[in-house]
Amino acid sequence: MIPRLFLHLAGVACLALLSAPAGAVPAGYVLTLGDEFDGDMLDETIWENRLPGPRRHAVNTAEAVRLDGEGHLVIDTWTEGGVHYTGMVGTQGRFEQTYGWFEARIDFHDAPGMWSAFWLQSPDMGSFLGDPGRAGVEMDIVEHDLFTSVATLPIWHGALHWDGYGPEHKFRNSLVPMPGIGDGFHTYALEWTPTTLHFYYDGMLVWDASVGPISHRAEFLILSSEVENSLINGIPAGGYGLRSETTPRMTVDYVRVYAAPEPSVALLAVAAGFGLVLRFRR
Repeated sequence: MIPRLFLHLAGVACLALLSAPAGAVPAGYVLTLGDEFDGDMLDETIWENRLPGPRRHAVNTAEAVRLDGEGHLVIDTWTEGGVHYTGMVGTQGRFEQTYGWFEARIDFHDAPGMWSAFWLQSPDMGSFLGDPGRAGVEMDIVEHDLFTSVATLPIWHGALHWDGYGPEHKFRNSLVPMPGIGDGFHTYALEWTPTTLHFYYDGMLVWDASVGPISHRAEFLILSSEVENSLINGIPAGGYGLRSETTPRMTVDYVRVYAAPEPSVALLAVAAGFGLVLRFRR
């Protein structure tokens, strides 16, 4: 994720949502990753603490990431000695998938200057410039960054980034006024197929980004909460409070990933009978 230079706001999005099709895990899809965040310790067979050390206007630390014992992953943000602390986790090297349904239930209990997100990233981001299908595309399923001066309502924000983060960087995004997005838990999902990208909020289609680009390589998941002073309203003058008293946090109830089932033997037999060669990739 990088600061956006241009923003697109769907001015009639609230009306459109009244007739937006509902989204659910497609029939026949199978669960490939599910973490309900039970227990006391982060499952390190799935997640790693990402990018420890200074990042943007905070320091990433594993101490910011915890399970609360009530079935939630929590990323706290606090300030001590004038330094802001936060964290992020990802599945790189542990779980990566091409296509499928990616879903998380999240409570963004954050504050100005915080930038929390649920997103997918490619290990080859920035490689193969001009070929995002091969290199992969950063897919931001939801970003919560308090664009309060863009609209009077809270904002759902999704984005695609490709061709690296240097001079060749390109992106598309969508900002949709969404009442209640900053109040309690909501479900965020992406349906990613070889030809479509559909973004959902509480089962409602909020962005059809199928014009792409569409990644055709395996990507990993990231849950992050960052601090960025250039965001609208910036960091509060007094920071976010001491670790023992801070309330700004990102709380995740679950993460679930599904994939289309493998082609059946019957389908392959029919294809063979017609002399077809089918190539399936996950």
